[in-house]
Amino acid sequence: MHDIRSRRPFTCTPICRVTLRLEELARPIGPAGDAVFVPLRIVGGRVSGLGGEKHIVGGADIAVMSADEKLVHNGACVVADPSGNTILWYDGASTAQEGAYDDLTDGVFPPKIPSRLCVRIASTNPEWRSFNRKPLLGAGSFDGSAGMLEFVILSLVELGVLN
Repeated sequence: MHDIRSRRPFTCTPICRVTLRLEELARPIGPAGDAVFVPLRIVGGRVSGLGGEKHIVGGADIAVMSADEKLVHNGACVVADPSGNTILWYDGASTAQEGAYDDLTDGVFPPKIPSRLCVRIASTNPEWRSFNRKPLLGAGSFDGSAGMLEFVILSLVELGVLN
C-alpha cells in the first residue's frame, strides 16, 4: 500500500466565519431505507471576518441522517453585498451522538454536534473573487435544536507550491 500523506507541509488559513439560521422547510422525511431526509430553509445569517459583516439572504440545506448518526449536509446560500453577491455551497457531515437517528424520525433535532464541510464559492466581489474555484474547508458545528449551522471557512495551502 502507498503512503498517501502529502510530502510537503500544508497550512490552513482562516478566511471568515459563517453563521446560518435554519428552519424546517418540511418535517423530516423517512425513514426511507436507512436514511431520514431533512429539508431545511436558510432564513438568514451573517459572514464576518472578510471585510465588513455581510448578511445571508437565503438558501436551502437538504440534510440526510443515516443510521450511523451521520447528518450529511448539502446546502447553498447567497451572501448579499453591494460590491457583488456571493454564492456559497457546502457539503459534509455533522456527527451526532448515538440515538440521534431515532430522535430525528420523531422530529427531534440533535443538539450541538461537530461539522466538517467542503466549501465552494462563486463571486464577482473583489473580497471574494480570489476564492473562486479554490478548495476550501469548513469546520464548526450544527445545532439542530437552535436552528444554527456555524463554521469557519479555511483555505488549505500546501507549502512550497505556488498558486
